[in-house]
Amino acid sequence: MAIIGNYEIIRQIGEGGFGVTYEARHVIRPKIKACLKQHINLTAEDIELLGKEADLLAELHHHSLPTFRDYYRANDGSYVLAMSFIEGKTLEQSVKKHKAIDPEDVCWVTQRTLNALYYLHSQGIIHGDVKPNNIIVQPQKHNAVLVDYGLSFIKPRADSSVIGYTEIFAAPEIQVGKPPLPESDLYSLGLTMTYALGGDPAIKQIPNHVPAKLKEFYHELMRPDPLDRPKWEKEDLVKKLSDVRQEVFGRRFSSHKWTEK
Repeated sequence: MAIIGNYEIIRQIGEGGFGVTYEARHVIRPKIKACLKQHINLTAEDIELLGKEADLLAELHHHSLPTFRDYYRANDGSYVLAMSFIEGKTLEQSVKKHKAIDPEDVCWVTQRTLNALYYLHSQGIIHGDVKPNNIIVQPQKHNAVLVDYGLSFIKPRADSSVIGYTEIFAAPEIQVGKPPLPESDLYSLGLTMTYALGGDPAIKQIPNHVPAKLKEFYHELMRPDPLDRPKWEKEDLVKKLSDVRQEVFGRRFSSHKWTEK
């Protein structure tokens, strides 16, 4: 097996324009697993952006966010960002397998992701790329982990502009080049959960079988004007969704119905 820094590669789990992502384990303490993002052929600007991502991750501590492990330059000149390895399938993978996720299960995934976003936003951080492929679901732990901070912003200014986005899940203001807002992440979350419910995020269409109160909650996140979307300063969205669950399902918590094989 190849070794990069202090980690032995187990398998490749992704590849893109930036380089390659691996599942790895520590060479001395093999029980310690990591997700390595190896970046190759970087420009000076790329290196600066990657360094900012490392700085950002090093300051984050939340159960629904990955943990920073290390950042270093490998012997071949590539730059490696090491994070905790999050076991589980992405929401994207689960939707492709099941076609649609049960609305009650979508609720707790939404609540876990909202908790992560509240923490990020309270730190002045906009995730910038909330989408099904960036949410890892752990049904047995009843947890969802928001990953990938390559497009995140720390305290964006009025003249800030995004460095990239996933078009189908991006808020309208992002697509026209305006600065990212906390409400931009909420819009993307609404589209993401529309997709998880088996709906069409391109037209914000949620399936008819989804309870009306739940559809209303997600449509509020997806309002075109960010000024019309919910704001953390005015309401606790996690509690609001909990209240919706009580009204719709008769309970605020559910059993682990969702199983992955």
